[in-house]
Amino acid sequence: MSNSDTVKGAEQTARVHKTTSSSRVLRTFTYVLTPFLILCILCSIGYLALYKPYNEFISNFNYVFSDVTPETKSLRTLNKYRDDDAPIQMHEIEVEVNGKTEQHTMVYPYYGDYYATLNCEAAGMKDIPVYSGQADDILMKGAGWYNASSYIGKPGNVVIAGHNHTDFYYLPNCKVGDTVTLETVYVKITYEITERVIFHETDYTYVEPTEDDRLTLYTCWNNGRLGMSEWRLCYICKPTNYEWKEVPEAE
Repeated sequence: MSNSDTVKGAEQTARVHKTTSSSRVLRTFTYVLTPFLILCILCSIGYLALYKPYNEFISNFNYVFSDVTPETKSLRTLNKYRDDDAPIQMHEIEVEVNGKTEQHTMVYPYYGDYYATLNCEAAGMKDIPVYSGQADDILMKGAGWYNASSYIGKPGNVVIAGHNHTDFYYLPNCKVGDTVTLETVYVKITYEITERVIFHETDYTYVEPTEDDRLTLYTCWNNGRLGMSEWRLCYICKPTNYEWKEVPEAE
């Protein structure tokens, strides 16, 4: 055998060896990658299928096992934003009731205080706790009253927000004409939903002060799609009845 034949044979052997090695690596990569891709696809399908049922379960779980107890509904509540011995802020105000001027007591909350209970039974929203403020840790406990809006019971725009995956998960179920109640230790107000609005997060029209009395409820809105959204779903409610209470003396 000539030297040239020997060289050609060696080159062929090297090519065969290289091809075999490449095929082995490709097969190994395929065997490892394919199950991983299939697993990712199955997990994604499972996530999409279980996302809404999971949110419904969490919402119902929060309603049943809420940490809002008779103790937390009292005038004094646990609040990391103020000292435990901070004085309760009671103020006398004059309100018009059936054409007559009456004097009632209001209790102004500190930031982070439990403030009210929100209900809209027609939409499945039951005993939602409302706290003063809208910090992330507050919205983890319940809905949040916007501090720059009117106090509950005072004229103006009372603004309350909540996460669309927890306390305000059922807010899209609300319809114009539904009844909403908002109850504090000093007043219970009944509202009627009059308008449904979708606005951009940079539009502050609906959270600004108003001359008329109203309750504004809003949450993130992605029209049923997953992920974050720059849009907000909003319901505007008009008061139809006020039930003022006798406020207990502070302990």
